[in-house]
Amino acid sequence: MKTILQIILVIAFASFADTLFAVGNLKVSILPVSAEKGFVSVSTLSKSNLGITVTDDKGEVLYSKGNIEPSDDFRSEFDFHELENGKYKVTAVGEDITTERLFRMTDKGIKIGKEKTYLKPYFGYKDGILKYTFLNFQKENLTVNLLNKNQLLYDKEIGYNFIVSEGLDLSNLENGTYEVVLSVGNKEYSYKIDKQ
Repeated sequence: MKTILQIILVIAFASFADTLFAVGNLKVSILPVSAEKGFVSVSTLSKSNLGITVTDDKGEVLYSKGNIEPSDDFRSEFDFHELENGKYKVTAVGEDITTERLFRMTDKGIKIGKEKTYLKPYFGYKDGILKYTFLNFQKENLTVNLLNKNQLLYDKEIGYNFIVSEGLDLSNLENGTYEVVLSVGNKEYSYKIDKQ
C-alpha cells in the first residue's frame, strides 16, 4: 500500500511539472504612479491568456480586463481616485493558476498587501480509484468532500499541509455521477466522476 501511494505521488507530481514551474512566475504588481493612478501589472514567464479583475470587499467587480493574444506581460492603468477608502483585491487568472493581491485605499494613498497564489489541483480517476494532488501554497485549511446528487457521502478535513496527495477507493460505490469538491480558504475546485 505504501508503494502504491508513493507511485501515485510521483505520477501526480510529474503531471504538475510544467504548471509548477510557472507558479512562482505569475506575479501581480500594483505600482502607484500617484495618489489617483496606478498600474496593475501581471507577468509570467510563459505566454498565456491572462485576465485581471479588481473587486471590492463585497466581491463586486469594479474593473475587468483580459488580453486577446497570449502574452507574458500584461499591464493596465487603473484610476484609483474614484475608490473610497476600504479594502480591494486584484485577481490575475492564467490557465491553471490564480494570483491575488489585496490593497487598501486610505487618506494617505494606497497600501499594498501580500500576494497569494493558488494552483488548480490534479484530479484523476481510473479503475475505481480517485487520485488528487494539491499544493497548498497558502497553508490554509483544506477539506475534501464526495457528493452524489448533492448528498454528502464522504468528507475529510486534511488540514494545513503544504503537499497533499491522496487516493480514495470508490470501487464499492454504485454506478452514477459523483462530484469531488476540494475546498481551501475561499476557493473550491470540483471534479465530476461518471462511474459505470
